Amino acid sequence: MNALIVKRHFQTPAFLRLLTDKTFGIFLFGSFLSSMGFWIQSVGQGWQVLQMTNSALLLGLVVFAATAPNILFSLFGGVIVDRLNRRWLITVVQIVYMVTALLLGVLTTLHLITVWQIIALALLNGIFSCIGFPAWQAFIGDLVPREDLKQGIALNSVQFNLSRVIGPAVGGISIGLVGIAGAYYLNALSYVFVIVPLLVMKFGVQSSRTSAKQRVLKDLSEGLRYTVQHKVLRMILLLQLVIAFLVYPFAALLPLFARDVFHTGAIGLGELNSAVGIGALTGSLLVVMLTRRMVNGSRMLVWTCSIGGLACVAFSMMFNIQIACSLLVLVGVCMVMSSTIANTAVQTLVPEAMRGRVLSILALIIFGIAPFGNLASGWVSGIIGAQHTLAIGGVLCFVLALLICVSQVKFTPGVPDGEDPLNPVDATSAVSVR
Repeated sequence: MNALIVKRHFQTPAFLRLLTDKTFGIFLFGSFLSSMGFWIQSVGQGWQVLQMTNSALLLGLVVFAATAPNILFSLFGGVIVDRLNRRWLITVVQIVYMVTALLLGVLTTLHLITVWQIIALALLNGIFSCIGFPAWQAFIGDLVPREDLKQGIALNSVQFNLSRVIGPAVGGISIGLVGIAGAYYLNALSYVFVIVPLLVMKFGVQSSRTSAKQRVLKDLSEGLRYTVQHKVLRMILLLQLVIAFLVYPFAALLPLFARDVFHTGAIGLGELNSAVGIGALTGSLLVVMLTRRMVNGSRMLVWTCSIGGLACVAFSMMFNIQIACSLLVLVGVCMVMSSTIANTAVQTLVPEAMRGRVLSILALIIFGIAPFGNLASGWVSGIIGAQHTLAIGGVLCFVLALLICVSQVKFTPGVPDGEDPLNPVDATSAVSVR
């Protein structure tokens, strides 16, 4: 009797129930270790490029090389994800990542590494990420029951943002202990914890896929047409585009705030980035806890975009770094909640056979179009200053979020007005692809 009482007392909370599933739990733990390896390599690679070249331009070029392929190939990656087995696609992509990390480590150990080799391998990883991102996100839907999909997506976001908080610090320590080559080797090792489960465990099977005989361009046009015709889906992607283009660039402006506004230098910059990381992790946890109670996810997305924009405006007016950090926590919360809710909406609203193509549009927005917001904000800040640039972006984000909400969310074809578009009960392919 006492044992039963103790068992009930320590029962896993409902929003963490998926962690008790052995298959999903092992996959999520391996994903966390792989994400940690990514951040460890990112720190080591950035430090290495700076040591080799002392050039901020080349440092930015490495990051650009890793994201630029999304502009050209992201949509085609979604077609591939809907045609082929996602489990094997993820496995191949993870192997490519592991090989490139090993190659960077070996070249560094042999003192043969050049900045152009780093850029070329970053470009290669970027090309495969055009398949890897939609395949990974869609695979969560293959791995968990549909009623647990929102929790699965949110928990995946938690592991990534937890690694985002811890990984850079571990990366800095690891460079001091094992060197830059060691950071590459640690990242290569981390992929083993994803690849092995993918190879040996029994995962959910992709229930349907597009015909391999159908032309790629026809598959692509079907995905685009479905997205344009689906009113709520279109609204959600537009909101994500607004916040990604106008709010995400705040991170690129933080060094200017640390130097010119708060006059704190590198230490203050570290505090500002830590605040964003704490906010990102908090936002992920909030989504996990709220998914089962989420009455209207699209409305929550409007709120996160609006609050994120206003928080950026308030941050731009601050001269006290402690208050500024608290506002950055809020910005981080809104940033992660918006992307996670958008991801959940796409996977819940879209038929399984179309999921990869629509997710690739989300990837195009986040990784392809949004980086141009960094370029625009950098150019504008050189003219009117970082504070005014961020304030204008925040105001535009707030205003556009409200306008999109008013103009788009009148009704959803096939879903009664007022019902939650993120509720699995309403997840029907209401707009047929003709």
